[in-house]
Amino acid sequence: MKKVLEALTLVKLTAREFGQHIKTIITNLNALGGGAGFITDTSLLDYIKTLTDKNAVYDRAHGQVTKSDETAKIAAADKVRDAAISAAIRYLNVFELSELESEKAAFASLETLFNEYKGLQNWNFEEETNGIDKLVSDLQNPKYAPHVATINMGNYVERMRLRNQDFKVLFQKRTVETSTKVVYDVKALRDDLKTVYDDMTDYVLSMAKAKNTEEFNQSLTAINAVRKYYADLIAKRKGGKDEGEGKE
Repeated sequence: MKKVLEALTLVKLTAREFGQHIKTIITNLNALGGGAGFITDTSLLDYIKTLTDKNAVYDRAHGQVTKSDETAKIAAADKVRDAAISAAIRYLNVFELSELESEKAAFASLETLFNEYKGLQNWNFEEETNGIDKLVSDLQNPKYAPHVATINMGNYVERMRLRNQDFKVLFQKRTVETSTKVVYDVKALRDDLKTVYDDMTDYVLSMAKAKNTEEFNQSLTAINAVRKYYADLIAKRKGGKDEGEGKE
């Protein structure tokens, strides 16, 4: 039988769904053999423990998000500044097909700069804040400012600056108000949890192919059962099949 990892686009899961997805996989893996030590591979056991610990922190962080009005405002402000970055990138890409040499040159130079900040919208809160500050500063320096002017991109640069400033005000306010509490960066926690999860599923898939033992075959089946459930959930929402992040 061909061994594959069920296709699932994790990024399409909500924060709560993502945490529950991880929790269900952990539960299913722990249930194999009814606690009789069916899973003995030390690396897989380490992955399960690490996922368990990190998911517990993620749960606490998500609980904090749902209970805090300020945190909800911060999450909303983060989405607004993400949109400002995306808008600037989309506007810039228009000039790739310009017929004017000056605009094509401006596009080439600015695209190189933006590539240095690729995926900026997905950086954790502090990294993204600093990244936007640096990007705006770069766009305003003598090397890139003329290109910005050539394609009339100034409004988009200012939009990024202002939306980032709005985020910083909210984030600083909450940091001061919760100085005696643990403040979680849910975006960073989710990224970290997903990395461990991806490593574990890749490991189980590889070992199921290499060793073909029940320990890994059943672990892969348990993982795929959960992934299929959530892939079907996504498909129902968008009215089609979820095609993403599957591996053979």
